[in-house]
Amino acid sequence: MDTIQKLAILGEGAAQEHELAAGQSVPAGQAVQAAPGCFTPSRLLTQGERHRNPSVSGKGRFLPGGIHISRVGGGRTVKLLKVLQTNVCEFDCFYCEHRASRDVPRTYVSPDELAKTFMQLHRARLVEGLFLSSGITKKVDTMQERIVQTAELLRHRYYFKGYIHLKVMPGSSPAAVERTVQLADRVSLNLEAPTPRHLARLSSRKEFLDGILTRMVWINRITQAQPGLARAGQITQFVVGAAGESDRDLLQTTDRLYREIKLRRAYFSAFSPIPGTPLDGVPPAPLLRQHRLYQADWLLRFYGFSVDELAFDEQSHLPLAADPKLAWALRHPEFFPLELSTAPPEMLLRVPGIGPLSAKRVVEARRTTALTELAQLTRLGVVAKRAAPFLLIGGRAPAVVARPAHRRIAQLAFWPATTPGESR
Repeated sequence: MDTIQKLAILGEGAAQEHELAAGQSVPAGQAVQAAPGCFTPSRLLTQGERHRNPSVSGKGRFLPGGIHISRVGGGRTVKLLKVLQTNVCEFDCFYCEHRASRDVPRTYVSPDELAKTFMQLHRARLVEGLFLSSGITKKVDTMQERIVQTAELLRHRYYFKGYIHLKVMPGSSPAAVERTVQLADRVSLNLEAPTPRHLARLSSRKEFLDGILTRMVWINRITQAQPGLARAGQITQFVVGAAGESDRDLLQTTDRLYREIKLRRAYFSAFSPIPGTPLDGVPPAPLLRQHRLYQADWLLRFYGFSVDELAFDEQSHLPLAADPKLAWALRHPEFFPLELSTAPPEMLLRVPGIGPLSAKRVVEARRTTALTELAQLTRLGVVAKRAAPFLLIGGRAPAVVARPAHRRIAQLAFWPATTPGESR
């Protein structure tokens, strides 16, 4: 098996890993068609794969093989080669397509092979960065060293200065973890589940505290002691819906990771059963649940919400009928409607349809301009139709507020059957 054939297998195997933003499509007619044979799709992507790797809408939603386009800061995008060093794995994770007992083609690409091929793709302007993960073998540090060696070749033999994201294997030694952090722009270690109890339902081999969380703490200590390392931070990923975990479980763990080990980002991957695995018969998690978790995560990171403030149902899940911010607003009619001209910035952020940037613009604009109509808010970036039921402008409710919207809102099970106007 040559390198191209290996990468065809290993690139597909890394597709379920999330990176930066969800994978984005390549416009039709771009140069990807001229890529080596390993990046020609061998088959159409299935709905299950779309579950694990969602992207923006449009034609060609997924790039072939191991090349993915991900968003970075400032609206920019980066073309990544996402690949495994090997898909040989000694672990038996019940949801995983690469679990030890599953009969799939197995292969391994050496650091020299991978670094050389990556640079060929980079020089051809087909990729700009590397996301490198791996299966877990009996000698964890040996495989972690292969990942490190690949990055060292790129940095020191080929003088590659671009983006590298490296995976840290559960159980890696302190020295291996430190060297990985020194070479990478971003590192990750997937918790997969929010608690040891839930992880035990997904794998009999992975250790939540000693094997995974301890390494995440090490990564934080290294980056705190050596500023400038892993400048894009540490991330993790959860499998959603396979272990019976609640949304509250996931968000409590995520919030704690943000606070205690400075986690840069948590990713949520809706479970989709893989044929031939122990969880084959478990129903897939709704993509809407994954979406609601991301929305709630956004509230925790950028809107000043705490987990305890979020609206959960009796099963401790986020309601699917409304986004988490709207659900909170509907549960707290005592705070609304807000007078637009005097509401503090932190309360403007609680209004559906107003985000951090538009809240800032509103505060700045009202210092010099009388805000008297919704059209002005729209120009400031506010989603006026969503915000209107929760605002007063000059002491009056905006005229756009429609009764049908109130009736729809009132039908949500977690909300008392009253409109914002009736609660005043």
